[in-house]
Amino acid sequence: MSFIQEHLSSLWLGIALGIIFLLLNVLDAHSTWLVIRPNFYHRERNPVARWVFKKLGALKGIVVFKVVLVCFLLAVIVLGDIWDSLTHNIVFLVADIVFLAVVINNYLVWRRIRRRG
Repeated sequence: MSFIQEHLSSLWLGIALGIIFLLLNVLDAHSTWLVIRPNFYHRERNPVARWVFKKLGALKGIVVFKVVLVCFLLAVIVLGDIWDSLTHNIVFLVADIVFLAVVINNYLVWRRIRRRG
């Protein structure tokens, strides 16, 4: 096993990446709330999320959307025992990178909105 593969297979790395994923989702929920509140749903770029927010309202929609996302990921991990820890960690790493970009973008959008308004 190569050095990189060995470290990417670490249980502790998986736990850390999972915690980072949860924290990034909390930050995504917060930053999304700042951008779309009270009812500026057109600012949401994800059409599925925008639809949920319009149907349930901003706060309830964000909570429901995040709970479903996290439960889906946990189900994939629990039911996906066919995957090894290397695959789980790579999935978490990619998800963390994607959500980091989303969170950064959301806060930049919020900053632009505050400057204009």
